[in-house]
Amino acid sequence: MDDPTLCCLARGGYCNRCDLIIGVDGLHVTAAERDARGRLVVTVESEPAVMGCPSCGVLARGHGRDEVELVDAPVFGAPVRIRWRKRRWVCPDLGCPVGSFTEQDESVAAPRAKLTTRACRWAIEQIRREHASVNGVRRQLGTSWSTVWSSIKPILAAAADDESRFEGVSILGVDEHVWHHVSTKPVQDGGRGPKELTGMVDLTRDEHGKVHARLLDLVPGRSGETYRAWLTERGEAFRAGVEIATLDPFHGYKNAIDDQLEDARSVLDAFHVVKVRHEALCVRMEVRDLHRLVVAAAGLKLRAA
Repeated sequence: MDDPTLCCLARGGYCNRCDLIIGVDGLHVTAAERDARGRLVVTVESEPAVMGCPSCGVLARGHGRDEVELVDAPVFGAPVRIRWRKRRWVCPDLGCPVGSFTEQDESVAAPRAKLTTRACRWAIEQIRREHASVNGVRRQLGTSWSTVWSSIKPILAAAADDESRFEGVSILGVDEHVWHHVSTKPVQDGGRGPKELTGMVDLTRDEHGKVHARLLDLVPGRSGETYRAWLTERGEAFRAGVEIATLDPFHGYKNAIDDQLEDARSVLDAFHVVKVRHEALCVRMEVRDLHRLVVAAAGLKLRAA
């Protein structure tokens, strides 16, 4: 009886269990080790396959493999490196301008990338959902700040340019955000630019009545004019779709809503309702305590007389 703990590689071929752990479609694990820095290094490759030249279509000849090291998302409490043994082919057509080429798979990594596609997604989620900094992300990945930022910046820029995120917004929220307390000089002059921002959030409920809040945009400035300009830029179709507009107790935002979203119902968001109620309660308690002090002081004066 065969030993059930043996990997497939021991019997020839690839190990399905190792492939399942690494979870990279189309690639198979051939080796795994811990390096001197404590990083998990996993070597992967694709199966041999017939390949045509991407330029002329002629059947290409295999020409070995090139090893590329990529930063992957951390796992098991350690930074991870993927060593991708990429297949190389040579086009036999002497007139073809390509000559030789290597395999590409953008589901694994973009051409000439330093981070895997999965690592880029992980880094962005850490920044968006877990309030991590780029410096905190790079520590977990075991790489440099510039490597992380240069990898995710194009993805974030493409997301910012994607106008489809404004579709289907029926409940729109707005609030100010102060993101730093240092120099407001322009970034190119060594500062951090404007410190006050206006943020717009999609609060539209799904078919089950649940809200999945999405940040739609952040623009410099905190004023009614800032919000009004943003609403104007979105266009008539967007403004007509907004049925409810939530805001904090700031007349500037309210004026912008009245001007640009005249058909929408304005409501104070739940956070500020609770905050205002709490502040009113505190003021009431302070007035009551002051009244007690005045009464007590008057009593002391009467007894002294």
